[in-house]
Amino acid sequence: MLSSRFLDHPLQMYLLLQSHFKGKIPFHVCIITIIFTTLAKQTSSLDQSYEACKPQTCGNGPNISYPFWLSDRQESFCGYPSFKIACNGENPVLSISNDDYIIKHIFYSNHSFVLANAVVYRDKCPLPLHNFSLDRTPFSYSSSDHIDFSFYNCDEEPKEYMHPYPIDCASNASHHSFAIFHKEVVEHMNYSCLSPVNLPVDVAVGVEALWQMNYTEILKMGFLLNWTAQNCSNCEKSSGRCGFKNNEFVCFCRDGPRSQTCDHGTSVETSLLVILEIFKKQQWRFLL
Repeated sequence: MLSSRFLDHPLQMYLLLQSHFKGKIPFHVCIITIIFTTLAKQTSSLDQSYEACKPQTCGNGPNISYPFWLSDRQESFCGYPSFKIACNGENPVLSISNDDYIIKHIFYSNHSFVLANAVVYRDKCPLPLHNFSLDRTPFSYSSSDHIDFSFYNCDEEPKEYMHPYPIDCASNASHHSFAIFHKEVVEHMNYSCLSPVNLPVDVAVGVEALWQMNYTEILKMGFLLNWTAQNCSNCEKSSGRCGFKNNEFVCFCRDGPRSQTCDHGTSVETSLLVILEIFKKQQWRFLL
């Protein structure tokens, strides 16, 4: 009986068949047997890394795939370390600036995504705790259509002309919490305030539309960021799945990893081509 290890090497399989049966098997029968055996093996056995990096979802939100990866459902080599996502309930969450942000949309074609501070979905009185910063991250603002939304806690009520967004749940008789877009207005007042917390807000909807919202609606709207990572489109076009392993980009294919795409010949395919070349040269032996 033929050893299963030869199923991985069509050229060795051919030589073994000929040796085992002392050349009594017609050449074309050998070729057909090897081709069907190889194809059957390739379709029934997928590379483990390829399977591990199958796109996943938390339930709500977008499919998660390279350069992102789900820490509890995918292997770390399915994406970059800074793109680690965790499922919080059914929401995909990314940690930036010591805060959690829910990813609402991912646009893989132009390397951008929309995220919103998770506190607004989690707490009854949502107040951001930290300034948002992109320092030491692979992310950047997608356009100039963003502005800081500043959260204050002051000893006086803000004036109407400041267009404040009151936060009643965090205010009392002596302290008034509110959010505002133009923090320079507060800075020019003689208010006694705690240091503000600043978050970016996408203002592409227009200022008038923002004035019709409350502060939680603005937070839920989120903002758009770009990311920097090696492009995955060529790997995906070749039916591969991208990853990042041993500090290098990898294209995981059905039959094993490649450096860039799955279009490069595999060892199995190369061996089949060699056999087919022999087949062409030896046709006269069995042609009737």
